[in-house]
Amino acid sequence: MWVSVTLYDKEGSSERPGAEAGHAEISGLEGARTAVFTVGLRRTEYGIHRPAALRLRVPGARPGRVTAKAVRAVDWERVLAIATTAATVSTRAAEQLDAGWTRRPRGGSRDFCLLVAAVYAHAVARHLPPRHVIAAVWGRGVDTVDNWLAEARRRQVLGQDPLSSRHGPRTEPDRRGVTPLPRPPHQPSSSQTTVGTNGATLRDLPDCPDWSFRIEPGAREGNVFVRGWAIEPDITHAGGWRTHLTAKALVTAPLDDVFARGLAVLQGNLYLTTASGVVGEPMRIRGPDHLRQVTDAYLFALAQEQPPLPLICTLWNVSYGTASSWTSKARRAGVLTARYKPLPDRWGRSRRPEGP
Repeated sequence: MWVSVTLYDKEGSSERPGAEAGHAEISGLEGARTAVFTVGLRRTEYGIHRPAALRLRVPGARPGRVTAKAVRAVDWERVLAIATTAATVSTRAAEQLDAGWTRRPRGGSRDFCLLVAAVYAHAVARHLPPRHVIAAVWGRGVDTVDNWLAEARRRQVLGQDPLSSRHGPRTEPDRRGVTPLPRPPHQPSSSQTTVGTNGATLRDLPDCPDWSFRIEPGAREGNVFVRGWAIEPDITHAGGWRTHLTAKALVTAPLDDVFARGLAVLQGNLYLTTASGVVGEPMRIRGPDHLRQVTDAYLFALAQEQPPLPLICTLWNVSYGTASSWTSKARRAGVLTARYKPLPDRWGRSRRPEGP
């Protein structure tokens, strides 16, 4: 079964960093057939497109399907090669590349030479410089490609094509967007994590300043898991805006840190989102309806085995003392009768109840 590749132009995708030249959607990849890969593309010189952003998503995923270990197990060199070939040459050429791909392509074997020769022929047919196209597809330097081509000619799988030394018209790469100033060398990473409608976004992770990560949540039976994962250049860094995505960058990405931080944030976000749906828009005007909302928030926290007062503080953005006084008023009014009894700690001692 061949991989399915769909190419989209820049319309509707240019607002995302790394997708200035559109994106390629890849599905049916061997070893990850249920996953859909979306690779954001950036046009470089000679009209060659390079990957700059990537998103992995498993529709209808179950817990455990998208993890740091599963992401590391993907053959990223293959995914990026398919996307580069589809955007630079054609989607049919990308499907042919995948059909002849070996798990760990190495220079020297006859099968690998045939694969290089096929990409070479497609590049010549498109009037593109074949050395640069092959270098972009495999993420190698042109000197390495020259050795591959010499080996392919020695094995007589590639002829002495007169176009081999000819370059296509040189085109300027995309330079759209505001180029940020480089980060001062003394400025430490801030490791920012934000939560939005698309999930949790992590930026400025240690030793990885040029990339930002996003994990998209799923929920089943009250459990939060990761349904999708994405990496894109951080536009606040000059290096991030200019860099291309490579298999090496994906392998060295701090995935364990990304998944651990992101899941922790998403679990808290799901709890607050559900509580907001139960309570409704928090009322600021004091009265019976306000006390009923405070009671609903209190009872929801008890049902989740969570301390109620921190939830009230978060929903109304008030201090701990104010939340405690509201629950006291709700008890005097006869609206709230339940009390929070903390679970015993690991030594078997009961923690002191917090407030009323």
